[in-house]
Amino acid sequence: MLNDECSILLIDDDVDVLDAYTQMLEQAGYRVRGFTHPFEAKEWVKADWEGIVLSDVCMPGCSGIDLMTLFHQDDDQLPILLITGHGDVPMAVDAVKKGAWDFLQKPVDPGKLLILIEDALRQRRSVIARRQYCQQTLQVDLIGRSEWMNQFRQRLQQLAETDIAVWFYGEHDTGRMTGARYLHQLGRNAKGPFVRYELTPENAGQLETFIDQAQGGTLVLSYPEYLTREQQHHLARLQSLEHRPFRLVGVGSASLVEQAAANQIAAELYYCFAMTQIACQSLSQRPDDIEPLFRHYLRKACLRLNHPVPEIAGELLKGIMRRAWPSNVRELANAAELFAVGVLPLAETVNPQLLLQEPTPLDRRVEEYERQIITEALNIHQGRINEVAEYLQIPRKKLYLRMKKYGLSKEHYKF
Repeated sequence: MLNDECSILLIDDDVDVLDAYTQMLEQAGYRVRGFTHPFEAKEWVKADWEGIVLSDVCMPGCSGIDLMTLFHQDDDQLPILLITGHGDVPMAVDAVKKGAWDFLQKPVDPGKLLILIEDALRQRRSVIARRQYCQQTLQVDLIGRSEWMNQFRQRLQQLAETDIAVWFYGEHDTGRMTGARYLHQLGRNAKGPFVRYELTPENAGQLETFIDQAQGGTLVLSYPEYLTREQQHHLARLQSLEHRPFRLVGVGSASLVEQAAANQIAAELYYCFAMTQIACQSLSQRPDDIEPLFRHYLRKACLRLNHPVPEIAGELLKGIMRRAWPSNVRELANAAELFAVGVLPLAETVNPQLLLQEPTPLDRRVEEYERQIITEALNIHQGRINEVAEYLQIPRKKLYLRMKKYGLSKEHYKF
C-alpha cells in the first residue's frame, strides 16, 4: 500500500520524463512515487489516501479515459491531473468532462503545474477529512447495496460540499427525509439546527418562524406548494444570496416538472431546485436493498427490546425479498419488529386497488410518455409555443394538436 507521506502518484511510460518530473516535484517539497504503467500504480493506492494522480494522457494500451476509469472504480473523488501533447487535447478535455481534475498541455509550465497540484491536494484533504468526520459522527446512515442506493449516497456526498438547495421527491417512506438528514450531517452546516416542517394550509403562515429557527443549519419543507407565491419568492431570494443563511431542502411526492405543470411552484423557487432534484425509488424498484434494510431494522428492534437477534431462515428471507412492500421502508421496519418478538410478518396481502386495475396497453404507455415530454418542454420554455416546437423539432400545428389531445394549455406554464 502507498505510504501516507507520498502525496503524488506520477505515471509516464517514458522513464526520462518520469525522472524529470519526479526531480522537479521533490525539489518543490512533495513526496512522489513514479510508475511507468497505470495498472502498477493502481495497486499502491489505498482507501482514503490523501494524495493525487499526475499522469501522461496517452500511453500504450491506456488512454486518459481508461486511466480515469481505472482509478475511479474505487474512489471517484480522487483528483487526476493529466499532461497532454497537442494532438491529445480533445481526449484530455473529454476526460475532464467525465471526472478528471484538470489537464496541462506540453510543454508544461512548472509554476502552473504546482498551483494545480496544490489546489488538487487541498481539495483532496478536505474530502478525506469530511469522510473521516462523517464516519465518526454520522447518526443517520443510508442502508442498502443497490445501484440506486450507491448513486444516491454518492450524489448526496457530492452535494454536501455545497450549500445549494435540494429537492427530494417520491412515495412516502422511500428515503426522502433520511436523505435530507444524511445531507445535513455531511454538510457545512452540520453543527447547525436541522429544522423540519410538513407544510399545511394552516401552518404555512409561520414560514418566517421556520426560517429563523433554521439559521446556520438546514430547513426542510415538505410540500412547499402550500406556500403563497410571495413566500416562495422570499425563499428563492434567500437562496440567491452569496452567503445563504441556511440550506433549503424541499420534499414532495411529485417532480418539479409535475409541480410546475400543476402551477404549484413559482419559477424562482423552481430554478433553485432545478439542478438538484433527486427521485427516491420505492423498495419494489430496488429489491437489492430489502435484505440489508430488514436486517438493519431487526437489529435495531432487538437492541431496543433487549431481545437476541433471531436467525432468518432461507425460505423466510426469500419471502421477504419477493414481497412488494407497497408502504416501503416503514412497512419493512414494522415487519422486522414483529419478527424480533417472534411473529412471522409475511402473511400475503393484496392491495384491493390493484385488483381493479387493468393492464396498461403499449399505446397508452407511449401516450403517457409523450405527454410527459411535452409537459416538460412547456415548463422549460414557460409556454412559449415557438420555442417549444423548436425544442421538440416538430411543427407548431402538430404541437397544438398533441396539446389538445392531452388537454394541455400553454397558459398553465406561463410564470
